[in-house]
Amino acid sequence: MINYYSILLLFLITITNFAFSQNKDAEDYYVKGEVYAELGQFKEAIMAYEVAIAKDDTNPKYKYRLGNVILKSGNKNEAIQMFNKTLETDPNYIDAHLKLAILYKEKKNYNEAITHLDAAFNISTNNNRKIAYKTRIINLLDKIGEFDKAGVHIADAKALDPRNNYVLYMDAKYNNYITKNYELAKSSMQLAISQMEEDKGKAHEHYYYELGFAHHSLEEYQNANIAFKEVRNDKLRSKVSSMTPEYFYQVASAYYKTYYLAEAKELLEAVIKMDDKFEPAYDLLIELEENQLNRSDIVKLLEHKVSIQEDNTQKVRILADLIDLELKYNDLETCFTHIKEFDNCGIPLPNVMFMEAKANALRKEYPRSEDILKQIIENYKDSNIRYKCLFLLGMIYQEQGKINEAKLIYANNFPGDFNVAVREQLKQITTNKKETLVKKN
Repeated sequence: MINYYSILLLFLITITNFAFSQNKDAEDYYVKGEVYAELGQFKEAIMAYEVAIAKDDTNPKYKYRLGNVILKSGNKNEAIQMFNKTLETDPNYIDAHLKLAILYKEKKNYNEAITHLDAAFNISTNNNRKIAYKTRIINLLDKIGEFDKAGVHIADAKALDPRNNYVLYMDAKYNNYITKNYELAKSSMQLAISQMEEDKGKAHEHYYYELGFAHHSLEEYQNANIAFKEVRNDKLRSKVSSMTPEYFYQVASAYYKTYYLAEAKELLEAVIKMDDKFEPAYDLLIELEENQLNRSDIVKLLEHKVSIQEDNTQKVRILADLIDLELKYNDLETCFTHIKEFDNCGIPLPNVMFMEAKANALRKEYPRSEDILKQIIENYKDSNIRYKCLFLLGMIYQEQGKINEAKLIYANNFPGDFNVAVREQLKQITTNKKETLVKKN
């Protein structure tokens, strides 16, 4: 009688010996590959690793080492393929994830880079490394302009080490610019700065800047100035300058000159909160507030003066004052009536043409407004009104979403208040926000 159990046992022993032999052969070729790779003989190393893989396709180490040698030989695309094959064999092979993160970043495939760094974070059991992987993700998102996606990664890093200074710094940036939770930003920076000052006597300038920004946004201007005094970096000092009463006032002045009165008023009120002794802000605010009073009696008087004027030059001057008043009073219907009357006088004045352009813009009749402004810009090249027209034209382009056209206009060499206001408009374009300079909670 045939002993089936004996035959089965013999078969299993044969298979096991064969598999052991195969694995041993695979390991021998892997060792050869390692030696060749160490000697810089990449072609021979690749061949040895490929044989090792052919004999044992289940070992991710062989595929990873082959990917490394392919990478050293200069073929990044094939290396990516091999590292992905490594992960097909073992999805938790952390070194393959890290290599792919580097390679995808170099290829500007940032989403894939972040995916593999996040995988490394989930696999690793070392907290310092886990935080390092998250900070790489956060920095990458900041670099590519997608910092709004960094919140979950900052939260992951803070959960591991809530007192990590760099994580606290990124948390402050995120709350300063994305969530607008300035109290949280302030809290994170105060903790980080106190730890760094206790350890080193001084924190990084960027930390003081973020703390100052949070204070400034909370209208805690005295504390903001204390933090900003610690900032010496030229680039950061330039940013600080855009949070001063002088800067706000200059932008408000440009807005006022181009009839953006609500925006000008908001900025002037902010200037006074920052420095209640800033006299020019009071002067301009008084002038602006006067335009909000009931002007119907004054309008009637001016209209009467126009009607009785025999001197055309004097009539034109009074009409110009009347049109200016109606624009500030936002009485567009009578404003256009007087513009027509002014045109009939036959004495063109660039300031009145500018007011006509602004009136058309308020009615959203942008093509007509643009034509008038371009006409003034072309015909009055040596006049200061040219810059007022250029600025208004840029603002009109912005209102229509014509960002490239606005940038071209703002590239002109503007003087004084308009130069500062242009900086502010370019900042708003860059951050893709349609908001005034004043921060709102």
